Amino acid sequence: MPDGFCLEALFSTFLNNIRTMYYVYQHKKADTNEIFYVGKGKGARAFNATKRNPYWKNVVAKHGFNVEIIVENIDEELSFLVEMETIDAYKKRGITLSNLTNGGEGASGLIHSEEHKAKLKGNKFFASTWGKNFKGKTHSDEQKAKWAVTRKGVTSPRKGVVLSDETKRKISQSRVGLIVKKRRVLSDEQIREIRALLPHHYIAEIARRLNVGESTIRRIRDGERYGEIT
Repeated sequence: MPDGFCLEALFSTFLNNIRTMYYVYQHKKADTNEIFYVGKGKGARAFNATKRNPYWKNVVAKHGFNVEIIVENIDEELSFLVEMETIDAYKKRGITLSNLTNGGEGASGLIHSEEHKAKLKGNKFFASTWGKNFKGKTHSDEQKAKWAVTRKGVTSPRKGVVLSDETKRKISQSRVGLIVKKRRVLSDEQIREIRALLPHHYIAEIARRLNVGESTIRRIRDGERYGEIT
């Protein structure tokens, strides 16, 4: 970590303000202040360097990291939504993230409202980038210079945003009466395969193999999801 960087003091202040509610955070390279990761969590998760993917660890080993809270004091469902929208916005701006997925994995049955679905129609960005990344490649100096200009003085598009009570109500109502099994993204056989792989493989490897988020794999490992499958 760079001289003068007091992660312990920052962590202590933050932890006193938030313990049970969720938040969305971003990590920046300590030496260049470039954003390289977006996540959601609660408690000390934003400051925790364990259980991170290999790309995140490579960046931190070279640059160190600082923590910035984007939105705080929200419930888990809303934190997933903010996380997804922030990752999408950053990728569209050309910011290279170490996130292995587009965020939002593991929400307990989160269903987007019809209004939100309508906004997503015609957006080909996710379909064109799924399963692809920029690892091992290099952007030109000209392109980097253009991005530097566009990012100068720009803060997160979601910073300070809190969804209205009406939006929260719509999200809650959209989940009423759903059958749990219909919300599954994995089959019974895939669940069994994941359990067989867990003792011998990294969570990130299993997540990429099954095309799901790491949080989903962790919930299966900890018995929080798909416990009915034997």
